[in-house]
Amino acid sequence: ASLVRVLQKASDMGYETRIGTELEFYLLDKDTLKPRDRGIQVYGLPRAAELEHVLGPMRRHLTTVGIPIEQSNPEYAAGQVEVNIRYDEALIAADRVVTFRGLVKELGNSHGYHATFMSKPFFAESGNGFHVHHSLWKDGENQMADNGTLSEIGRHYLAGLQKYMAEMSMVSATTPNAYRRRQPYSFCPTNNTWGIDNRTVGLRVILGNDSAVRVEKRDGSADCNPYLLLALEIAAGLKGIEDSLEPTSETVGNGYEVEGHQSIPTDLGTAVALARESDLMAEVLGPDLLEILIQQSEREIEFISNQVTPVEIERYLENF
Repeated sequence: ASLVRVLQKASDMGYETRIGTELEFYLLDKDTLKPRDRGIQVYGLPRAAELEHVLGPMRRHLTTVGIPIEQSNPEYAAGQVEVNIRYDEALIAADRVVTFRGLVKELGNSHGYHATFMSKPFFAESGNGFHVHHSLWKDGENQMADNGTLSEIGRHYLAGLQKYMAEMSMVSATTPNAYRRRQPYSFCPTNNTWGIDNRTVGLRVILGNDSAVRVEKRDGSADCNPYLLLALEIAAGLKGIEDSLEPTSETVGNGYEVEGHQSIPTDLGTAVALARESDLMAEVLGPDLLEILIQQSEREIEFISNQVTPVEIERYLENF
């Protein structure tokens, strides 16, 4: 309902939202729950060929059921895969994410793999992200483009995403584990910087032909709720247009080392505190749903914080 309301608002403003998605996941051995391969071959053809016996049938099956796959490739860890789903109307995009995750797990299982979208399954390896590509259309034309660059509308939309990025974190990263993914030099952002074709920032602007100009928001975790994520992100962008917001100066170079930008939460407790104070969250989700999500997050925090972990046993049991 939240996403439907936001899309109606976009329509009332004269826009059709189009959303493309990228989701990362691990393919693990069903018995060991570890990757079968070793080493990093991001985008590597040899690794892609090794995985084609499972990724090929996945792509074909997903396309058959109406989920158009633009590409699949090995990612920045052994066993990690990224799949890009072609852009479409936002509600369709959210539906496809849910179906995609379910089918990937089933199809992986049929080939002897356990597929997981858990945000950070391995401490020393890359986490699983959910990158969202935003564009606004009217009368068949991309309103975020102006001769291959970002239009005024695009700048305002970008600024809205930038302004509200931190306070939306409880929805973009919903578990304590998801915040372990938010580390410097991990290709996951730690602040609300933006840049052109820059993968160290929170918001990546992609230029080119007018139909391809878009803003990619990069902080979402692969296991979050796509309906709530898109509702809040689109609402933030529309607020940027309504309030004629302007983004900060472009980040050129390493976004992790830039000073003067707002950090995004690196723990769920901080995200909950920001959500409690967020007018945008209350407006988009409604007070009842917002309170349910806060309570759910607090229960997860309490449960995880009360655990005695294997790492603690290994580190302390024989030393004290």
